[in-house]
Amino acid sequence: MAKEERGYRLGVSSTWAERIVEALRISSHPLDDDTLARRLGASQRQTINQVCRQLAARGKITRVTGPDGKIVNMLIAANSSAKGVSDPGTASSKNSSGDRLLTEDMVKAAVKSHLEGLGYSVTVAWGRAHGIDIEAHRADDHLYLEAKGEAASPPQQVNYFIGALGELVQRLRDPYAQYGLALPDHPQYRGLAQRLPALARERLNLVIMFVDRHDGSTVTTLP
Repeated sequence: MAKEERGYRLGVSSTWAERIVEALRISSHPLDDDTLARRLGASQRQTINQVCRQLAARGKITRVTGPDGKIVNMLIAANSSAKGVSDPGTASSKNSSGDRLLTEDMVKAAVKSHLEGLGYSVTVAWGRAHGIDIEAHRADDHLYLEAKGEAASPPQQVNYFIGALGELVQRLRDPYAQYGLALPDHPQYRGLAQRLPALARERLNLVIMFVDRHDGSTVTTLP
């Protein structure tokens, strides 16, 4: 057994944890345990699985079901709110009923997989990276999306929605492209989207995609 794996079994798992976090940080997409094991040269996949579970329990990463049914790992960036307000991008939290909230990165991962299934080439700005959240191209079709996650409080979620629209308007550059929002399929988000004036949606050529809050992967588009 490798020295580092013996260290993990003795409870000294910092080396593997640091390597996993770094691999997720530099990756352009979430990684499953098998992929991490190959990239990090772990002789036993179970070692990676156990350390990833530890990191998830400590709030360092989140583990969700990917588009192929496998569990994938995503890095949770540290947020800087002094009042404990969740970062819509990566902070994993729950609502008052104890249900898991979809983070912004979970929404991005689901929409990326959905669009790739439709033949798009997709680039994602993970975590708090600057730039358009989701950029997708397919022949002459160009799609730019701003993504938001769920919030624990309704007023905060309204702010997320309004903020996403503002960010989207600031990015309007291409008159032939389609712009839109990627959001958790939450009743409040649905209501806010449906109350947008038809003229506003038409002028912006706006598309709104919703990610199922239960499976974290099914994507539907607001008609």
